[in-house]
Amino acid sequence: MEDYVSGESRLSTSSNSSFNSQQDEVSAVRPPFSAFICPISKKIMRDPVVIENGNTFERDALVRLFEDCTRRGRRIVCPITLMEISSTNVVPNTALRSCIEEWRDINDAIRLDRAGNFLNNESEEIDSLWALGFITHFCKKNQINKVAVRKKGMIPMIASMLSNRNDRVRPKVLEELRILVEENDENKRVLAEGNAVRTTVKFLSQGSLQEMELAVSLLFELSKSELLCEKIGRVDGAIIILAGIATDQQSDYSAEKAEIILENLGKCEENIMRMAEVGRLEPLLDMLLYGTQDKQQLMASHLKRLVLSNELKLLVANKAGPSLVNLLINGTNETQESSLKALCPISSNLESATILIRSGILQPLISHLFSVGPNHLAGHRMKMKELASACLSNLVSTGIDFTNVRINEEYQSLVCEKLVQDLLHLVSNTGPAIQYKLLQVLTLLTDFDWAVLPIVKAIKTMGALTTLIQFVEAQRVEIHEMSLKLLKNISPYMDQELAETLVRSPGQLGSLIKEISDGDSITGEQMAVIGLLASLPKRDLNLTTQLMEQDAFDVIVSKVLRIRRGDISSNRYTASALEGFAKILSSITFVLENNRQNINLAVELDLALVFTDLLGVNGNDGVVISSAIGLGNLSRESRNLSVPPPIPPSPSRSGFKMFSRKQKSYILPKICRVHQGTCSAKSTFCLIECNAIEKLIICLDNKNKKISEHSLDALCTLLEDRVDTVEGVTIINEFGGITRIFDVMIHNENTSLQKKAIWAVERILRVEEMARQVSSGHPSVGIALGRAFQRGDSSTRDLARKSLEHIRRIPIFSEIYTR
Repeated sequence: MEDYVSGESRLSTSSNSSFNSQQDEVSAVRPPFSAFICPISKKIMRDPVVIENGNTFERDALVRLFEDCTRRGRRIVCPITLMEISSTNVVPNTALRSCIEEWRDINDAIRLDRAGNFLNNESEEIDSLWALGFITHFCKKNQINKVAVRKKGMIPMIASMLSNRNDRVRPKVLEELRILVEENDENKRVLAEGNAVRTTVKFLSQGSLQEMELAVSLLFELSKSELLCEKIGRVDGAIIILAGIATDQQSDYSAEKAEIILENLGKCEENIMRMAEVGRLEPLLDMLLYGTQDKQQLMASHLKRLVLSNELKLLVANKAGPSLVNLLINGTNETQESSLKALCPISSNLESATILIRSGILQPLISHLFSVGPNHLAGHRMKMKELASACLSNLVSTGIDFTNVRINEEYQSLVCEKLVQDLLHLVSNTGPAIQYKLLQVLTLLTDFDWAVLPIVKAIKTMGALTTLIQFVEAQRVEIHEMSLKLLKNISPYMDQELAETLVRSPGQLGSLIKEISDGDSITGEQMAVIGLLASLPKRDLNLTTQLMEQDAFDVIVSKVLRIRRGDISSNRYTASALEGFAKILSSITFVLENNRQNINLAVELDLALVFTDLLGVNGNDGVVISSAIGLGNLSRESRNLSVPPPIPPSPSRSGFKMFSRKQKSYILPKICRVHQGTCSAKSTFCLIECNAIEKLIICLDNKNKKISEHSLDALCTLLEDRVDTVEGVTIINEFGGITRIFDVMIHNENTSLQKKAIWAVERILRVEEMARQVSSGHPSVGIALGRAFQRGDSSTRDLARKSLEHIRRIPIFSEIYTR
């Protein structure tokens, strides 16, 4: 036999560099004795047995030979002597077997030492693969050999080869490490002392598919140790990468093992939060439900800090919702606080909130909001009030209709008058954190039609409006903002009460005006103020006067002009703000009659020109409506403000013309055709001077009927009794408005818009030329008037009758009577 000492590694590796135990044994450091070799298989025996003539063979080889002879019908002979034997019975050769095993142990020890020489990243590939192959073979024999490898300090040496550049070596390293730590906790501990765990995790995302699968198998073995679970979990990205592999449909084997690894990691408290952060909440929920009181509190705190998707909120609600509600009702002070902390983050999703409400969460929430008790528990009660108000706010934000959700005997529903009154009382007598959340609850409720009226009723009954307005000046920004939103929501139902309260509190009204005057953009808080002011009564002279004294209208006009010029940056609030501003400015025009102060204000603000400009705002119907209303109201004052033409001076009657001074020619001022006086856009709000007529006529065709109606109303101010109606008709006709007014009347049957149009048509048809044109060339006008005459109310029928008389469709009864 060739000696193994020279060229050991190469002689012990096959052509593909894999370890072959039989070949390695033949080329052993200490060659085997010939007695170790089976005469049949020519291999070193593992289970030598003796036949009746005393010769020894490998049991498996001998049994196959006997079976082959029997199958072929041949005599059974000794493979050595070829002499027939009478019995196939064999006896184990124990002594020889012991010798062979001793020889193997000696050789394994020598080879193990020499394999250690190649456990580094500088060795050649063939040497490294042989060394790893031998150690793998060695360790598979028994657990004692794994101990031997550890005692020789080879585990850190093998682990260091995880960074080997050779992509054939690294997979063998991962495989060998898995075998070493399999069912051997001490080997796992030794491996974990270095960076092997961190490096193995890197293979999950940065290695080849083979390396990823081998890394999963290694981590699978390591995760069976609780100590190593902590270490695996602490590696950045380990849990999220494993979670991704666990859901990968392309590798069932790795996915299954990754899932088990995660289950093992979830048994370690340190990993529970890390797993929850990547959406694996089951370990946290199990600890929350079944852990000790301290663990429950800790898990509840963790859950409260998580940002959960709606899917995860539903998972938590389904698995733990009813149990958490039960703890909130029946638990100790500590468990109640823990359960409420856990319930808060899942209460903001519609489906999970529905589960919580069915589980009876409202009753304990309301109980904790209004709880009283010993002073030494005051801190706990305040914390529970704060958590309960936050949870209640989340539930309301989902949009669930609480009308028929019964709470208890005292409170029939969330919007019953007594509960709303108690909430308002609590708002006035608690700390800022709870104030904010309860104001938020009330604000959210007033977003819904089913809740706003009961809340408004309770506010009126308690006289709580003054208190709510006081929150506008709160130091805490969030309370200030939320109170504004609440006031805005209730303002359509309490506009007069709000106006009276603000008039009595000029300081608070001034704070609101200052709020909207600041900044180069429109904020959410400013939008709440704008919405509140825009919803106040339009014909309240005291309120308008107070707004004027606070320079509100100057601020608003300035803002409007800046928005139109683009000086204020556009955002999601800009369009709504412009609509609110137009509505507030229009309020001036409702209180102009016999009020020189307000007229002067409208003049100073160039209000007619502002409204004319806003008529051109596209896509914002509210702005156009308020502008048309404002122009209509202003135009009704034009006749009063128009200056009558002066009487020109009489010509000189002196007979001495040749000696008289040359007289200056007198230039008459331009006279408004409609108002029969001197007009201007600024001082008399004349629609003609504003160039508003064409824009108003265009608005008649708008799909929004309110725009059409208010634009028509503004045009009708040119047809009223106090102005020159004929000229008004002529001017409207010059811009093509007469035909459009006819169309409005024809196509809007039985509406207030048609009624206004019929009024205008009757005025138009008073002009004989217009009546002749309609009578001869517009039969549809007569048909529409006839239908209105038959189907309209009394005033509409009267107007239609007069119109039909103008175009001679029905007799003029006064003429018949005269004849």
